Amino acid sequence: MILNITDKEKFLNNFIGPLSKVSDSAVLKVQKGGITSLIATSDNTIIISADYLDEQIDVEKILNIPDLKKLNRVLSCIEDIKLSLDISSNNISYNSSILRFKYHLYDDNIINTPKINLDKLSALSFDGKFTLGHNTVVSLIKGSSISTDTNKLYISVKNNSVFGELTDKTRSNVDSYGIKISDNYEGIQFALPIPLNFEIFRIISSMRFKDISANLITKMGVLTLDLELENAKFKFLISALSN
Repeated sequence: MILNITDKEKFLNNFIGPLSKVSDSAVLKVQKGGITSLIATSDNTIIISADYLDEQIDVEKILNIPDLKKLNRVLSCIEDIKLSLDISSNNISYNSSILRFKYHLYDDNIINTPKINLDKLSALSFDGKFTLGHNTVVSLIKGSSISTDTNKLYISVKNNSVFGELTDKTRSNVDSYGIKISDNYEGIQFALPIPLNFEIFRIISSMRFKDISANLITKMGVLTLDLELENAKFKFLISALSN
């Protein structure tokens, strides 16, 4: 079975690379027209649904990837832009006049996938929404050099503005850094700041996007982020941390 990928750089930079920043392993569902994956951080506070779109993909196969970073490294060694990978029952192989490798896969059911129904999630009633620009995410990352003792970002709203503050409200004498992250908020005004895992912003800061669509379910403390790249779509589901 041959898996054809039209553009190696887009596949690695916009799909495999971002996934590897969240989880070491992943189940990739190859189907006609693209590849999908559902992964989570070790504490399950961040769940990511990712779709890679490529019309050249015309096979169906479940790939249980044991080490995403290793896969990224070995595929980046291929000089050709177009990839033609040989998929067998337990490995991915490549063979050319100058390079050959064999990357072994896990058996089914070894890698755990998040137990979530994305269709039911989409049907939930969101009570707040805003957009988040890439430059704002970069500013948050720069500010994190000040607040090195925390990995929490507290978001709050005032009228149509959303503010993000890096701090830890459960501890004393923790340095903080806060900025306005959006000025187009629509929805209910919530009283208490919502603490989120800041790691999600480190992950998305390396992705090339202009704006992210954010939606809140304030009572549940749930934030979703929808991000589109060239040939790839991501949905991030983030659960609030304990204050």
